[in-house]
Amino acid sequence: MRMLAALRTPTTLAALGALNLLLLWLIVPSGAIVRLTASGLGCPDWPLCGGEVVPATGLHSVIEYTNRLLSGVVVIVAVLTALAAWATPGAARAIRGWTLAAALASVGQAPLGAITVLSGLHPLAVGSHFLLSMVALACGTLAWLHIRDRRAGRRRLWDARRGTLAGLVLAGAITVLTTGVIVTAAGPHPGDADVVRRWGHLTELASIHVRSAFAFVAVATVMVVWLWREGGLDRLTARLTGAALVLFALQITLGEIQYRNGLPWQVVAAHVSVAGLLWAVMVALCWGIIRPATRDGV
Repeated sequence: MRMLAALRTPTTLAALGALNLLLLWLIVPSGAIVRLTASGLGCPDWPLCGGEVVPATGLHSVIEYTNRLLSGVVVIVAVLTALAAWATPGAARAIRGWTLAAALASVGQAPLGAITVLSGLHPLAVGSHFLLSMVALACGTLAWLHIRDRRAGRRRLWDARRGTLAGLVLAGAITVLTTGVIVTAAGPHPGDADVVRRWGHLTELASIHVRSAFAFVAVATVMVVWLWREGGLDRLTARLTGAALVLFALQITLGEIQYRNGLPWQVVAAHVSVAGLLWAVMVALCWGIIRPATRDGV
């Protein structure tokens, strides 16, 4: 009962929403490190690791099991955030819906992770694992934005004119993420050194990914410059436009470095980490454009 009472406060909901968002991003580089260090089958069974609750001291087992433990924390926090949203009096339907969606996507990672391991790291299973993380991250981002607006008493409208372009930009971001997953499936990091399963031709798929990335950056940059010239953004959305440009430049740089140097895993890990951060920023930015605030706020 005490726990339920603690979950019913707006302060608890705000704290859980922020922590949930952080963890939903953190699991992205964590999962990438598992694959890039060839630790994907460090624990060949699931949910145990080599038939043990505590894995052996082998590096691959430790990396894989650490990611599983972090995934468990992500699920717990996501579920607690959803419970807090549903328990908090007056919480908007959108807050409850997005926190629930983030929790369901996080819980769904458990059986999908089992399928990934038991299928011997099939590229489609690995790719689906990553894309579901992006779904959860997007839901967590939208949940946090709605929680933030609730605390500030901020209301939002619909902007069909700007929203159309923002929707196209978000569709471009989804395309870049998807083509990036396909390129990874054809790359030199299958997830385990002894189980090499690739899908597609790396050079051809990388070319498609690069073209979609440049098209996305071009359209997104046009949108950002247009918004700067026209104005009328709330403070957070305005700040996100600047953050997006910085992340664009960083992501392109990392992409060039990794491709020209034979895809070293450390650079690829940084590329994936920034991709998750950029995805969350673009979701928040596009949402702020589609749903402009009726008054300014921090």
